[in-house]
Amino acid sequence: MKGLDFNLPKAKLSLPGLDRWLPEVQMRWRQGRRQFDARLPNERRLLIIAVLALIWFVFDTFMITPAFEQLKAARSREQQAVTGRDALQNEINRKRIELANRLLAAEKERELVRKRLADGEQELAKQQSMMAPAREMQALLEGLLVQNGQLKLKAMRTLPPTEVKFQPPAGMENATPVLFSHGLEVSVAGGYLDLVGWLRSVEQLPRRLLWDGMTLSANEDAQLVLTLEVHTFSPDRDTLEIAP
Repeated sequence: MKGLDFNLPKAKLSLPGLDRWLPEVQMRWRQGRRQFDARLPNERRLLIIAVLALIWFVFDTFMITPAFEQLKAARSREQQAVTGRDALQNEINRKRIELANRLLAAEKERELVRKRLADGEQELAKQQSMMAPAREMQALLEGLLVQNGQLKLKAMRTLPPTEVKFQPPAGMENATPVLFSHGLEVSVAGGYLDLVGWLRSVEQLPRRLLWDGMTLSANEDAQLVLTLEVHTFSPDRDTLEIAP
């Protein structure tokens, strides 16, 4: 290290108290330089290495290591954020797939309900075409009485229409009724065989009438009186009117 000028700059500084401690510093610097120059080259190299190691230790302790730890923490936070983002995206995708499956299942269920309704309407129309229309019941019954001149119509009255109960499809429990049972109560007087023949003619009509609630009695003239309830089905809810 000989030949190098390690003297402090001689520029004038205006620091407070500089003229008191500057000479002391210069003196200690010269003493240290002489001691350093007096050592063997190997010792001076070791000292230089030791000083550099000390500088590196201080630099690493207070700058490099904290900066590296901060960088590592930042990368860890970034990785956690990416992991959380990926998990959230996976959850969103799962919800989307689940929603799409539910919508598809609901659409299939609606199509099934529509098909059931269409099949039911077709079957209902088929059965209804085989039944006598509600408004023709009176004319049909009176026509059968005319064919059998031995019978006498004693009374005929309408029965209030009643809703025909079906098992509704799921989700359509409050649907509007689509079919009603309309009935007539008929009382006919005559001989036993004539009454039986009239009943058979009712059963053999091309378009059927359902009958039930049959009672047989005798009136004051010793005639048999057959009281019968006949029914048919119609989508019309209005009560039947009997022509006088």
